[in-house]
Amino acid sequence: MTWVSTNLMRNRALGGAAALCAIMATQPALARESASGSFQISATVPLACWVNHTTQADPLTGTTGQVTEGCNSPAGYTVSVMHRPLSLVERAELIYGSHRINLSAIGTQEVHRQYGPRIQQIAYRFGTVSLETPITLSMTIQPI
Repeated sequence: MTWVSTNLMRNRALGGAAALCAIMATQPALARESASGSFQISATVPLACWVNHTTQADPLTGTTGQVTEGCNSPAGYTVSVMHRPLSLVERAELIYGSHRINLSAIGTQEVHRQYGPRIQQIAYRFGTVSLETPITLSMTIQPI
């Protein structure tokens, strides 16, 4: 057999194989059994709420504070401040975002209520202050 006839036979064989593949690719695949089913996926997202100080407000110097408050509760959340009880002659006004709040003499006060989940930064500062001793605020956040 010569080199030409060997190449000719190989080309015919490859051409035949290619034609067979093309025919088989156009035919639908036959399945003997069919399967069906369903599945369900569920997930639980844990409730997370936090309030963090970036900077703290100072009633003596007038320094503005900054907090980041966040909560993923669908109903929302409240932010409260706690501080030492105020005497009968002491007063302290807190400006939390756009709200002016006169701090309670008993030492706890809700300062912000947010409906729906949110993460946001709030600036706060002291307004009019008349204190006999320094005051420190502690902030807490609670889901609604």
